Amino acid sequence: MVMTEADTQIDQLQQPNIQAAMGDQSASRTVVDIGCGQKKVPGAIGVDCVPLPGVDVVHDLDSFPYPFAASSIDEIHAYHVLEHVPDVMATMEELWRISKPGATVHIRVPHFSGILAWKDPTHKRSFTSESFGYFGENGYSYYTRARFQVMSVSLRYSIQPKNRWIERAFAKVTQWLLDRHPTFGERHLAYLVGGIDEVQATLKTIKPDA
Repeated sequence: MVMTEADTQIDQLQQPNIQAAMGDQSASRTVVDIGCGQKKVPGAIGVDCVPLPGVDVVHDLDSFPYPFAASSIDEIHAYHVLEHVPDVMATMEELWRISKPGATVHIRVPHFSGILAWKDPTHKRSFTSESFGYFGENGYSYYTRARFQVMSVSLRYSIQPKNRWIERAFAKVTQWLLDRHPTFGERHLAYLVGGIDEVQATLKTIKPDA
């Protein structure tokens, strides 16, 4: 593993917490849940800026570098994180830095058409199904050195439980249409059904030495 200048800046006070959290994963895959809050992915190292139950490493996600060595993580989960950060490009570059070549990065973010995109006053942006193509898969990827292959993208109509049967039925039919016709759904159907709640993307880390 090549140590970068960023690695030398890692806060030494966090190292005992990180080592303890990674102890059970040393012989297997190292999984990190960035911005985990109180709903950490089971078996993952939880990172958040607030010392909530389940958080293993307290770190401000707007402060770089994150307290992990370069190319040290096998799997990253970032659920409803990117809409909060001030610099999404820098955050994606940091996820790219700490992930191993071929690592899996799972991301969930609000879709631009849904009420959840702008309901929270701390949200700074929303996303489309094509947002993650700007990290190596389209002609505008020159704004960042981070490279990811988009393995899958899906649109989730509703991530909140529906209490009435008619709402559940409507959500099921809408989701069926989005799964089969995502482009049509995003460009046209979204505005007829009250918006799409979420974009779910799975990326693969691409590095020159992979």
